[in-house]
Amino acid sequence: MKKRWVLPVMAAVFISLLTGCEKKDPYGLSEKDPVTITIWHYYNGVQKEEFDRLVQEFNENEGREKGIIVKAFNKGSIDELSNLINESIEKKIGSDPLPDVFSAYVDKVYEVDQMGLAADLSSYLTSDEIGEYVDAYMEEGKFDSTGAIKVFPIAKSTEILTVNKTDWDKFAEATGETEEALSTWEGITRVAESYYKWTDSLTEEPDDGKAFFGRDAFANYMIIGSLQLGHEIFKVKDGKTVLDFDEQTMRKLWDNYYVPYVNGYFGSYGKFRSDDVKTGQLVAFVGATSGIAYFPTSVTLEDGTNYAIESKLYPLPNFQGTVPCAVQQGAGMMVFKSEEKREYAATLFLKWFTCVGQNMKFAIGSGYLPVKKAAGNEELLKPFLAEAGEDSGVSQNLLIGLNTANQYRLYTSKPFEGGDRARNVLNSAMVLKAKEDYEKICSLMEQGVKRESAVAEFVTEENFDQWYRDTMEQLEAIIGE
Repeated sequence: MKKRWVLPVMAAVFISLLTGCEKKDPYGLSEKDPVTITIWHYYNGVQKEEFDRLVQEFNENEGREKGIIVKAFNKGSIDELSNLINESIEKKIGSDPLPDVFSAYVDKVYEVDQMGLAADLSSYLTSDEIGEYVDAYMEEGKFDSTGAIKVFPIAKSTEILTVNKTDWDKFAEATGETEEALSTWEGITRVAESYYKWTDSLTEEPDDGKAFFGRDAFANYMIIGSLQLGHEIFKVKDGKTVLDFDEQTMRKLWDNYYVPYVNGYFGSYGKFRSDDVKTGQLVAFVGATSGIAYFPTSVTLEDGTNYAIESKLYPLPNFQGTVPCAVQQGAGMMVFKSEEKREYAATLFLKWFTCVGQNMKFAIGSGYLPVKKAAGNEELLKPFLAEAGEDSGVSQNLLIGLNTANQYRLYTSKPFEGGDRARNVLNSAMVLKAKEDYEKICSLMEQGVKRESAVAEFVTEENFDQWYRDTMEQLEAIIGE
């Protein structure tokens, strides 16, 4: 009788010992019963290719071991993605089920969080893990003092000055201008005037000089420029938004954009300023580091003439005598509230994606910046820079971007209700005013009015005051003051 039951008991004990040696996942993830995580994003072109490649790498290695399968889907532009999220939340007919994760800017996450749908990822991260990320990047995802993390940073960008070096060299050699002028907004304004006059002198036609500079994402100029000059336009404290739209500061911004624009020294013609460089209408522009892949390698003029150009990148200019500041931008990832197992699985993928090795691959391939502090380590950078080519635009872009993250004050406005509409006002108010007035000036010149006289009708205190009051009223209406 004893022999009959001893063996089964011993076998059971042995099996239990073996099972006990297996490391169980605290949230129930299992290789035998994997969980599928869906991600909606807005990456396209080389960015999508690189993201898809890394998702595949995760699924074949780390994901397989952990029991996680990631499926990623491009959902168009960031605005199109945001609209699809809204439709899924509202369960509109024909809409897809909500994903587990989606790419979003903080304003969108704030909106979703107000509905109680954003997961808090802080419990899935240790304090040491949180400390590995650039502080400003992680802080962006915290909306209050509780320490809850609602946005996970996976790739960031800032702004950079990109110059058509081929045409700059011709101009600099003829006029004696130097690169030092490109470090400040005042210098850019002065050089742009010099470039207009130089190009005007190359022909017998009067007043046909060319614009030198333009910029994308104009709201960044307004927000960062004002911050540098001592005024945070949108300050969110204790759930209340305070507007600080200082008149003297706005005049400084006006003098270094509107005034050179209506004079013809600055310009904006195509959808993006890189398009304007490609058509020879601009020599330099400020744009996102993530857009480096779109900088042209040649210029095609209106008469069909085409010539190759080299590019050179510079740090974002600052106002003279101010602390260097730059925007931090680039959507993070928001995880929708669900069962802990799914939230945890999504966070594991995001942590894997932002390990320096993977994140650097994405950065080199996409133009974005890695999000961990360790990415700035020279030894870690060497193999990635060597692969991209140390003198390439990609390497220049990465090094300047990382230097900006380390040396500049990185800033993004805290989210608040109506924040996207307020930003749209800043993005368009001065730009539209400058374009409209420039067109009026051109019309006057066609009627025989001299350029200086035509410009003088618009570069007045009254014109600025009217613009300032109109813009202030729009912002106050949104914020509710």
